[in-house]
Amino acid sequence: MKPVHGYAVIDTETTGIRTGWHHRIAEIAVVLVDPHGRTTDEWVTLVNPDRDLGPQAIHGIRAADARRAPRFEDLAGELVRRLSGRVVVAHNWAFDAMHLRAEFGRLGIDTPFETDAGLCTMRAAGRARLGSGRSLIDCCAAARLSDRSWHTALDDARGAGDLLGFLLRTAPNAVATTETQLRAATWAWPRFEPGAVRTVQRTAIGHVEPHFLARLVERMPRDGEPVADAYFAMLDDALLDRQISATEGDALVEVAHDLGLHKNEVLALHLSYLRDLAREAWADEVVTDEERKDLLTVATLLALDPGIVETILDEERDSARAPVPAHERKAGGLTLRPGDKVVLTGSMQRDRADIVADAAAVGVRITTSVSKQTRVLAAADPDSLSGKAKRARECGVPVVSEAAFLKALAKLAP
Repeated sequence: MKPVHGYAVIDTETTGIRTGWHHRIAEIAVVLVDPHGRTTDEWVTLVNPDRDLGPQAIHGIRAADARRAPRFEDLAGELVRRLSGRVVVAHNWAFDAMHLRAEFGRLGIDTPFETDAGLCTMRAAGRARLGSGRSLIDCCAAARLSDRSWHTALDDARGAGDLLGFLLRTAPNAVATTETQLRAATWAWPRFEPGAVRTVQRTAIGHVEPHFLARLVERMPRDGEPVADAYFAMLDDALLDRQISATEGDALVEVAHDLGLHKNEVLALHLSYLRDLAREAWADEVVTDEERKDLLTVATLLALDPGIVETILDEERDSARAPVPAHERKAGGLTLRPGDKVVLTGSMQRDRADIVADAAAVGVRITTSVSKQTRVLAAADPDSLSGKAKRARECGVPVVSEAAFLKALAKLAP
């Protein structure tokens, strides 16, 4: 039997509990621990699950980050390299084993990851009579170990590694390795192509992404006006929910590149767009506080100085045109009408049954599949990776936030 070099403590964050419902791994971490319980290495990456991210309120993974991450098949070789020759450890091993089996199974690869093939610190804590609940948080607290940012794969793996080290020192019999675990450590994995894996981490709390305009080249204006209808159409969709998601930012950059627009030209188009909104706000000869706030929001999203809003409103006061139908106006963002079809995707903050009931009460139809007749796709995360979100983007259906959809729905209520 090949030598065993210590432990590989693993943790996964997933899109849901059951692999039978096609839930996937969305983040994975491996902490290497030597036979004495000392941490020697750490590795973590988000994983693109190619579907919606499920309970984001729990694991906190943003689709804007996950969409840039490698898929499981891209990192499988690196993961195997870190697990090989080590006893695999996890807190609630049965859960992580189930998801690992499913992910490798999709690649046609057999694994040794059965229920008894890994050392489970949850079960070991019970054998050691730690006197705590089953959760990793409770077990670490009972052992007086450091508190961590729980429900991230790396910190949960660190916590399980700390708990393993504590048990190795204080109750070694509770974590004694078995023949089944040793056989799993020396499993004959297939050969993987060598190569570095590009890992992707969570965006740090408080980090501000550069504005999408930063990716456009600054050039002098061309002779004549640029053809910009396609850019304005994309801007209309992106601003429906009064936020520009990372996916929408990418799309705007792509359209600008396709049209040959440079940064200064795009800024001029943004200014023109804001001026159109100001003119529409004056259509009824009154600009409300809500409309003024809306214009300030749009100015900020388009990288314009918010201070210019009042100047534009003053300039456009005398240019106000006759009122246009509410559903054709861009000012104020998303507007719904009775009969509109809307599709939902992701784990919403509100109960779906309540959303469906509220929509039905005002004549908005919640449907299950996206088509070109769909008004909008309301997503728990506007950067959603779900099949519905992909279909919406193919059909040119705007993807809006849950909050924006509920706000528009409330405006329809009696």
